[in-house]
Amino acid sequence: MPWERPGVSETVLLTGATGFLGMELLARLIERDENEVICIVRAPSSDAAEARLDAVYDLLYDERPESLERVSAVPGDVSVDGLALSPRDRDELLDRVTSIIHCAASISFDLPLQTAQQTNSVGPVRMIELARQIAERGHLHRHVHVSTAYVAGRHHGHFRERDLDLGQGFRNTYEQTKFAGEQAVAAAAGDLPLVVARPSIVVGDSTTGWTPVFNVIYWPLRAFSRGLMDEVPVDPDGVADIVSIDYVAEALLALLDLDDVRGTVHLVAGASAITNQELIELACAYFGRPPPRLVHHADSTPDQAAVYLPYFGIEATLDDDRARMLLGPLGLEPAHLRDYFTRIIGYAESSRWGKRRVTRQAAAAAASA
Repeated sequence: MPWERPGVSETVLLTGATGFLGMELLARLIERDENEVICIVRAPSSDAAEARLDAVYDLLYDERPESLERVSAVPGDVSVDGLALSPRDRDELLDRVTSIIHCAASISFDLPLQTAQQTNSVGPVRMIELARQIAERGHLHRHVHVSTAYVAGRHHGHFRERDLDLGQGFRNTYEQTKFAGEQAVAAAAGDLPLVVARPSIVVGDSTTGWTPVFNVIYWPLRAFSRGLMDEVPVDPDGVADIVSIDYVAEALLALLDLDDVRGTVHLVAGASAITNQELIELACAYFGRPPPRLVHHADSTPDQAAVYLPYFGIEATLDDDRARMLLGPLGLEPAHLRDYFTRIIGYAESSRWGKRRVTRQAAAAAASA
């Protein structure tokens, strides 16, 4: 990415560092020379929190950089009142933190509503309360809340960055509780320097293909490659809004630094999103398989693939005019999936769809060889 960030020293508090997006953000924050990073990690003790962060490093690096010295872990839990922080750890955060990126979430689509609410709806408010206490100390520059574009739920038609409650229903408790989380954050934030970012479907790196998780588009594509999806219940003209992890992570870091920006930003493919027909053609060409039959309902769809199929042709058209206005001048825009499809699926195959560990560092080295 061509954007050069300002060399301002910050202490960034990051949640969700053990998840896909969070670990990518952590890696990019580590690559910045000026930032100290504190991660709230769900764990019962400091040693356990450090151990979980150590496991993340094993996914990121073969040779660990010296800059890891600028990263520390604090045990906590966004699903618990007070974030499960000890008084000492809370005081340390209040004294040191200057910016927050909150991307911890329960991303399972089938969690019971009350369970998902504690992390996705109430957790963001707990983080806002912490942000307000930091602001009262006079040194909060930014709070980035990572939501999802699928707060659009079952809305039909354009869903703009300024939109939230349009009377839409939801497909699952993930969408419903992330929607409620945004509502709660908006009500609680007041004059805090808040930006809400809404990514769509996030896949591997557009240059290296690297990803530590293989869900959403990966499940049905893997099933198709194995001949398990001769029938696919999708509309060929339906749109699959897919973005790469490098675009989302770089955009979030840009929004972290653009601390005069407020409001909501869609990190989506938008007008450049691919149709299901185009995705099928890419998959057929890559795997050398004939096109599947497109039907209204397929009894033979694998269970895991069926969970994600509703996202291949949602009813809402995700608008990202504001994102392009803010991030385009910085050289940040989503790449077309057709331009990196072979990289992400090639990586998926080379890593045996996640069964063979390949670090982010090794994937980058292989891509540049």
